[in-house]
Amino acid sequence: MPVDEDAYNDFYRRGVRAVGREQYAEAFYWFSRAHASGHPEAADLIYRLLHTAGEPGDPFVVWQPSTEPVALYAAAARAYREFTATGDLDLLDRSVALNRESVRSAPPGLPARTLMLASLRDVLRDRYDQRGRPADLTEALGVAHEALDVLPGGHCARLKATQLLIALERARYEATGDADSLRTAVEGTGRPALTQSGGALGDRAALESSLCGALTSLARHTDEAPLLDEAVDLGWDAVGRAAADSDVVSRNNLAAALIARGTRLGSLDDLNSAIEVLRAATAAGDAQHSSEAATTLMAALRARADLTGRAADERDAEAAEEYLKEALRRASAGHPHRRVQEAAVTHGQAGVAAARRALDALPLAHVERPFVAARLAQALADAGRRSEAVEVARQAAALVTGGRAAVDANRVLGKLLMGADEHGVVVHEGEMLAAFTTAAEACAETDYVYAEVKTGQAVALLDRFHRGEDASDRREAVAALRAAAEADGSSVQDRLFAARCWAGVAMEAGDRADALVAARAAVTLLREFGWAGLDRDDQVRSIQDGKAMPREAAALAIDNGQPELAVELLEQGRSVLWTSTLHLRGDLAALAAHDPARAAELEQVRATLNEDDRLDGEERLRLARRWQQLVREVRGSEEFAGFLGPPAFDELAPAAAEGPVAIVNISTIRCAAILVLPDGKTDVVKLPGVDVPGIDAVANTYLRALAAAAEPGATFLVREDARHTVHDTLEWLWDRIARPVLDRLAWPTESTDPPRLWWCPTASLTVLPLHAAGRYPRAAADPTEPVGLPYAAVSSYTTTLSALVDARRRAAPVDPTLLAVALTDTERGHAVLPGVAKELRALDEILGRHRLTILAEDEATSAAVRRQLPAHAWAHFACHGWLDMTSPAGSGLCLRDGDLNLLDIADLRLDTADLAFLSACQTRLGAGQLPDEAVHTAAALRIAGFRHVVATLWSISDQAAPQVAAAFYRRLDGSDGPTSADVARALHHAVGELRARHPTDPTLWVPFVHDGP
Repeated sequence: MPVDEDAYNDFYRRGVRAVGREQYAEAFYWFSRAHASGHPEAADLIYRLLHTAGEPGDPFVVWQPSTEPVALYAAAARAYREFTATGDLDLLDRSVALNRESVRSAPPGLPARTLMLASLRDVLRDRYDQRGRPADLTEALGVAHEALDVLPGGHCARLKATQLLIALERARYEATGDADSLRTAVEGTGRPALTQSGGALGDRAALESSLCGALTSLARHTDEAPLLDEAVDLGWDAVGRAAADSDVVSRNNLAAALIARGTRLGSLDDLNSAIEVLRAATAAGDAQHSSEAATTLMAALRARADLTGRAADERDAEAAEEYLKEALRRASAGHPHRRVQEAAVTHGQAGVAAARRALDALPLAHVERPFVAARLAQALADAGRRSEAVEVARQAAALVTGGRAAVDANRVLGKLLMGADEHGVVVHEGEMLAAFTTAAEACAETDYVYAEVKTGQAVALLDRFHRGEDASDRREAVAALRAAAEADGSSVQDRLFAARCWAGVAMEAGDRADALVAARAAVTLLREFGWAGLDRDDQVRSIQDGKAMPREAAALAIDNGQPELAVELLEQGRSVLWTSTLHLRGDLAALAAHDPARAAELEQVRATLNEDDRLDGEERLRLARRWQQLVREVRGSEEFAGFLGPPAFDELAPAAAEGPVAIVNISTIRCAAILVLPDGKTDVVKLPGVDVPGIDAVANTYLRALAAAAEPGATFLVREDARHTVHDTLEWLWDRIARPVLDRLAWPTESTDPPRLWWCPTASLTVLPLHAAGRYPRAAADPTEPVGLPYAAVSSYTTTLSALVDARRRAAPVDPTLLAVALTDTERGHAVLPGVAKELRALDEILGRHRLTILAEDEATSAAVRRQLPAHAWAHFACHGWLDMTSPAGSGLCLRDGDLNLLDIADLRLDTADLAFLSACQTRLGAGQLPDEAVHTAAALRIAGFRHVVATLWSISDQAAPQVAAAFYRRLDGSDGPTSADVARALHHAVGELRARHPTDPTLWVPFVHDGP
């Protein structure tokens, strides 16, 4: 029956006039008829008549319904109102009984009967939410169908009635697993209702949100993934028009859809959106809805943490968990869903008990049972009860046939079966392989756990191979690992682990060509950890596991006769953290000429990422993600396919334009020096006397001895031990690395005009003084004739070939000015540096006061240094340096007001910077955890823009530093003014003078090094 607008308007006006006469029974009659005829506002006035009756001072207090059904309806409303105020469930039971009786006694033609059906439906649903009784849900569904059927087509209340029906069908599906009924409701009732014109915007939003939730449930528990796109679209529509009081529900449903799609597709964008829409939702709403939003937020944060490795997300998830615990304390504990939420936030032995309570509360067919059982299995394993855990996981896996539950349950079972036999658990033949295979088959290749389950499958296949030596098992394992490494939707960490395993298995099988393919994949993945969306600590932690892969990949490339590829792989996988910073500063001029709009947006994004230290984590993530998307779009053009990508060998070869570069690759496969020669060719020098354990032992002994000698109050014997250890180290480096390289270059061991040679060491070699390798007398009477690199070459270092190429492109400034930063006493417990004043006098004497800006003592602050550096091409730091081996990014220079750390330095944009002299301790010594990352002060200054950096490998003598500095600057001071054209030779000669005065004590003259062209 169509809506008659003339009729319902007439009924509504009659009701309004009756209220004006205070004839409330008559008003109720007319408003009921208006509502039954489709008037959009009549129901609100009826609600006021019923729900405000009895409040002091309200005009409706005088009204008493006269007919029995209406009187029962009014009494039911009062009982429900008292229940909401007190939480007394007996009052809720009374409201259900009164509503039920009002519907039974109301004749079919009574206008208010539609309202009575709606009221009964709602209180039954509320009681189901409170107590979880299936009978209430079944009855509520029956009433919901009748309440919808009695409304005429086009009635304003049909949207709301349809929404509540869909919500109830979803609740039944979750309790029983009956997907057909929910699917029928969505297709036959929910979707068609959206085509109805008119109706309140809030009701339409609520229906869209319910459909979003229903489709998400169907997609999550079945294999109907395409439903998720529709769910997300509906969710966004709902949030866009939802009123404030329903916003929490709409946001939660949308977020759940985004998480389901985001985890299935490995979409960080979806997870970011889910977190964004949920942030406000947890702070509003009642206890039930707030707890649901907190549960969803916790899931979104943990999924994103799994995908990206962000520690901040784990911390935020823990905060959401605490919020959820508090919300659960305020909520009713009667419903099984509360038990499920409690199990999600309870850990340890208590977590086992909470999961068991949740399982006991859930119906046997409930769709959440497999997830809760899997959670119980994990809780048992965490509590050290492995046998029980495996048995529960088996039961969980047996409960499922597909969907997300099949992935999670079998994934947990497979992981628990790994090594379970060592815990006395009987593992059935092929059981672990079956679990991981089922999980892999149940999830899409884009799923964020696909790499993990395919790696588990490979582990199971390899286990079977080692038991039976069936070569097909190993081939299948390699295929599974390859699929895991190539799983774009999975976390970089999981993919990198798979690639490393793939390389190892291929090596074990003797297939070095395939091992190289795997290693190349691993190096490419390693670069992803430089992503700007990660905090520096996250980046450092993530790189740890794959730090050796570039070196292993390079060794495999050498074995396969591809030294140029070896150079490319080392370049890609070294200094990942600094490379990400350089990419955010890359030249966009070529792109601007081709695509000015994208170039402008890239410039805007990187400017914000580089310069705004006030960005919160979510905004940084959003901008970093946009940067990735823009770069991907640019690379879609054939002309810019390599935009900001890893450089090819032809782009790196110019690094050797002025002399060979020796890249010393330390690998468990083979150690070798790759020589990049000025003619653009390469040569490989095998180093049979070098291996990883040996060089690690040398480096550790060397560092321990130097650290002991640098301690305040170190005895003469301790300092002597350090001196001899340095001698031992220099001799080891000469015999095993430097001499073989010189021999291959056919250079003499001594020259009056030594040629230039650049070193690019890797692994533990980065902390050792390669530039000074040689044999030197240890005492005045020692007849040893000195021989070594200082007599054969002018050595410099570079962290990467790209850095050297970049430095060569920029010209030296004419008549530069110098900023001198000098601090004798930090007044923070560091030793006083009396030689600082002598250095300043030498600078004044050699360069002239007109070229100097001096920040000394109290003026030597971080702010002052950052303010002055852009105005000077040269900088000289005479102060203490600080090295934090546990958190190298905190290392830096000690100034009056605190430390100027590496990140502070690297964040500077010094476009005209040329030369920095660091007369400070340990400014080119990085942390041993990530030796190939060059996390030290010298590298930070190179990143900031300095072409040349003179730095130190360890603590330097307060007497030696002024001598070297003075000799160095005298060499730079030409007839036309100071120039950096020959910085390396200037340092070479300055150190040579110091060595001539102290030939037996390399601890004085070895620390000084040059980094740059």
